[in-house]
Amino acid sequence: MLKPAAKIILILLSCLFSTTTLAADEDIKTLLKALSQQVTQLQSQVERSNSRIEQLEQEVQQYRAGQVAGNKTLATNSTGQAAAPSVATASVMDNDKAKEKPAVTVGDVKGTFKIPGTDTSVGMGGFVKMDTLFNSVSAGRDRLGDQQLALSQIPIGAIGERGQITFHGKESRLWFKSFTPSNWGDINTYMEMDFYGDAATYTYTPRLRHAYGSIGHFLAGQTWTTFLNVAALPDTLDVGGSAGAMLSLRQPLARWSEPFNVMDTPMELQVALEAPRSRLWVDNRLETGAANRAGASDPNLDAAYYTTPNADRYPDLVARLNLNPSWGNLSLAAMGRQVRYTNSVTGYRQDAWGGGVNAAGRISTFGLDNIRFTAHYGKGDARYVSTNNTFADATLTNRGAIDLVDTYGGMLSYQYWWDKQWRSSVTYGFSQADYPAYANSVLSRQVQSVHANLLWSPVSQAMLGVEYTYATRELIDGRDGLLQRVQFSARYSF
Repeated sequence: MLKPAAKIILILLSCLFSTTTLAADEDIKTLLKALSQQVTQLQSQVERSNSRIEQLEQEVQQYRAGQVAGNKTLATNSTGQAAAPSVATASVMDNDKAKEKPAVTVGDVKGTFKIPGTDTSVGMGGFVKMDTLFNSVSAGRDRLGDQQLALSQIPIGAIGERGQITFHGKESRLWFKSFTPSNWGDINTYMEMDFYGDAATYTYTPRLRHAYGSIGHFLAGQTWTTFLNVAALPDTLDVGGSAGAMLSLRQPLARWSEPFNVMDTPMELQVALEAPRSRLWVDNRLETGAANRAGASDPNLDAAYYTTPNADRYPDLVARLNLNPSWGNLSLAAMGRQVRYTNSVTGYRQDAWGGGVNAAGRISTFGLDNIRFTAHYGKGDARYVSTNNTFADATLTNRGAIDLVDTYGGMLSYQYWWDKQWRSSVTYGFSQADYPAYANSVLSRQVQSVHANLLWSPVSQAMLGVEYTYATRELIDGRDGLLQRVQFSARYSF
């Protein structure tokens, strides 16, 4: 049995314990209630966020659907006007565009832009040109001579339609270029075309003018022959150029250019291997006699006096030294080549080595005025001197011997600037070929031309001009032909 004092102590402890338990229960209940309220708030926020996300996804889907359908209006309000997208929607669209279409940046060369994600700068350009030509005599139906100066097509005597007119836009051009830096030097490419692919007057067939690439000092592709100094070409509306200038020949080649300085004067040495192409005049007696002995006919018998046998064995080797002083440009070029002829029917095979030299330049005089000139001499280099079939590289005797043809000539042009918008050029040129005595007397012996023009460029992208041309062609037998031409041109560059 417990004593009364012990009972009193137990009762007091029991009461104290009950009071502490009741206080702890109240604290726990209060904490649980607070936690319950926070969970409820969080659930409400999650529901609102999910609702907003669904709304944004729907707006993005509507925007994309509108792009695919070509619909540029995202929504329309009650007045029928286009409603602007929300700030959040615009932000999503901008981010989407940034991922799908990286920003295009300006290229390393003026007028180009960089391909996104690369170091390559690309550009394009060209011009549209309309030519109207009034010819004193026509070269013939659908012939190049009515569209540009083709010296070999100047009619002899009274032959040809008088007072002929031609409209065409064949000289219009389109070009593409690219530039890519590399550890081996800049990698450059260039391609250009016009519409002289068919001689027919109103047939516009694209023609490749240039297609080449270069890395550092090495270039390969089709472009101006190294034998030609382009800076010395006269400023004429007629793309055929002067009779005395080197032919504006473009052909496949591989070229190395090495720049250097001598006494602070920039210079450059160029060496090239270029595509060969022999052009010969063949005595019909040789062709006929041999063909009869072979018991067959030669398909070239009925051709004009020229043949291109496609029997070339070695490339043409060309070297040019360029001087670029502050007052102009000078060049000296030399070329060696083999002229070769074979005939699968007759069995003849003949070849001879020839070549040529030329000096050319452009010298500044007063202000923007300048003098341009060319002087050339060669033996077997006629295809570099004038337009197709003006002169032959070589001739074949009736016994099959090959004789190289001597050619020489020159051009002198003066360009005068009336002011920054108006300019004029006066150009004279001649070329001559000396054939052996047995050559056919109807071959061209000499050609001459005079060009005089007035050109107006109100802005750099536009040019209007008028040009007068006087050109003659003389045969070995002394007969000659005369062409007078007035040409109006309008050119717009882009």
